[in-house]
Amino acid sequence: MNIQQLRYVVAIANSGTFREAAEKMYVSQPSLSISVRDLEKELGFKIFRRTSSGTFLTRRGMEFYEKAQELVKGFDVFQNQYANPEEEKDEFSIASQHYDFLPPTITTFSQRYPDYKNFRIFESTTVQILDEVAQGHSEIGIIYLNNQNQKGIMQRIEKLGLEVIELISFQTHIYLREGHPLAKKKELVMEDLVDLPTVRFTQEKDEYLYYSENFVDTSASSQMFNVTDRATLNGILERTNAYATGSGFLDSDSVNGITVIPLNDNLNNRMVYVKREEVDLSQAGTLFVEVMQEYFSQKRKE
Repeated sequence: MNIQQLRYVVAIANSGTFREAAEKMYVSQPSLSISVRDLEKELGFKIFRRTSSGTFLTRRGMEFYEKAQELVKGFDVFQNQYANPEEEKDEFSIASQHYDFLPPTITTFSQRYPDYKNFRIFESTTVQILDEVAQGHSEIGIIYLNNQNQKGIMQRIEKLGLEVIELISFQTHIYLREGHPLAKKKELVMEDLVDLPTVRFTQEKDEYLYYSENFVDTSASSQMFNVTDRATLNGILERTNAYATGSGFLDSDSVNGITVIPLNDNLNNRMVYVKREEVDLSQAGTLFVEVMQEYFSQKRKE
């Protein structure tokens, strides 16, 4: 038994399939399967029950997973504290959903603190962001919480041993092309959006609304465009009558031809970042959070 095998067990249990776990751990699925099979043989019991609908923990497997998760978490904390001291780190990494405020905040950070030469920005799905932080690959993860997703997201956050810190509350905004039939409205309601096409960011667990980056339910849309990057999303918006949802923190230097209109809802949106519990932010992490807070403070005054 070794720490890597424990990481595999945690990744499979959190992902639900060997395939997704292999992708997240950057190993081949056969290698992952062999490693887990060897571990099960060593333990003398099955950790997972494999079915056509997915992979599930057995009763003893659940007990083993819970202990393995604690050990992996503790080992990551130990490794980051002793094996990778702050002075030897040459990369500062954040994970985030797809937000237009990232370019200006990252630029400000790099200009203000030029000693940090290697900055990694991992824009991905909600599940991968939380896993990135839990596994220590990124120091902070930027997501949003609201009345629709908080219960589901918080269950996963607590399961992974993460902590949530709020940055700013905000109103849902609808993103449209400048010539869109709704573009001249000062405020929108959900009824305005019925039967319009929607552009949204792809998630690996689309059946769960709380993992979505869409702030509203888009089930009434006439057509759905699922994309993986902001440039494609904006390009579709500029050429169609589709809409997307967002925070309203639009970077005018990066996005042209897009109108942002507030949506009248009661979602109680909050932009937050997550970090590992009981692990202090590095100096780079602390400074980056300060830059984000300055950005949001300025936006609130505008």
